[in-house]
Amino acid sequence: MKKILNLVIKELRQVVRDPNMLRVIFVVPMIQLLILGHAITTDIKNLDILICDQDNSAISRSLIEQFSHTDYFIVQQQPCRAGEAERFLFRGETVLALVIPEYFGRDLEARDSPEIQILLDGQNSNTAAVAMGYCNRILLEFMRDRMARDTGRDPRLVRSVRFIEPVSRAWYNPELKSVYYMIPGIISILLTIITMLLTGMAIVKEREIGTLDQLLVTPLSAWQIIAGKTLPFALLGFLEMGFAMTFGVLWFKVPIVGSLPLLAVLAAVFIFTTLGLGIFISTLVDTQQQALFIAWFFLVSFILLSGFFYPIANMPDWVQIITLANPLRYFIEILRELFLKGAGLTVLWPELLSLLAIGLTIFTLATVRFSRRAAA
Repeated sequence: MKKILNLVIKELRQVVRDPNMLRVIFVVPMIQLLILGHAITTDIKNLDILICDQDNSAISRSLIEQFSHTDYFIVQQQPCRAGEAERFLFRGETVLALVIPEYFGRDLEARDSPEIQILLDGQNSNTAAVAMGYCNRILLEFMRDRMARDTGRDPRLVRSVRFIEPVSRAWYNPELKSVYYMIPGIISILLTIITMLLTGMAIVKEREIGTLDQLLVTPLSAWQIIAGKTLPFALLGFLEMGFAMTFGVLWFKVPIVGSLPLLAVLAAVFIFTTLGLGIFISTLVDTQQQALFIAWFFLVSFILLSGFFYPIANMPDWVQIITLANPLRYFIEILRELFLKGAGLTVLWPELLSLLAIGLTIFTLATVRFSRRAAA
């Protein structure tokens, strides 16, 4: 153990003496967390909507007012004729166009069924779908208000019409802030970068300058060298996660309602997995450039297949099977469940077992390859 401890101290001193490395580990991730925490959001606000009011009646103006009194849309009202809304969409001057036809108010007063045209720029399908949902909700509220007003005038309708009043409550994220959902995912990605990338790069760097060969001819065994190389980055990973979580809580007001000791245990298992990946990558390459490229390949694949941006359930079945080998998928789920729901081990044990299985497999494979390469 003393040999490993000396190697760990030597690695930590090497990191502390390198100001650039300290900036990469502690400053750059905080900047990324700050920018990405604000930039990556699924909330839609201030979306440009073009309203072509061809009716220009009191009822159509009332409908436009309903759209104006939300944070979702910025209303641009243009006197446009039939077919002009498409040109605004094509030129990218609006994302959504609402065309109120002529005689809309008259038909509504006559209890006919007037139609409203909604045109969407569907290039970004997610934005289009959310905007359509907001539109339908506003139109539904408008119709409900109209119906309530009409029934108020006619006592017979009051007795015959019954409204369903939905009482909704969002659990675990009552304000429905997407930043609460995104910050745990960003922290997971930053932790993966620090532990996997830096471990692999550090070992390959020592191989390039020849100091790894000097370590291999010492009485240290292969597993002792691996332990000495990975433990410092495990410690730095914990520090990094602590800083990121503190920043997320203080700056973005992200709640953490779960158990911090349990989070530390689960994070240790995840870091064990990513450190194994870093060692495994170092056994595949000869230069730092190659290590960076391979690590980047794994990192991008992990992020896109983790459910961070897109629900895994929406992916094809064969892709969902591939995601089962992705450790980031499980750790993002763990952080979100712990942060927002306060989930315990009785809920998170499947993720823990999956991480343990992946970590043991990767670490064993990495150790075997490292030992073979050292003996060669």
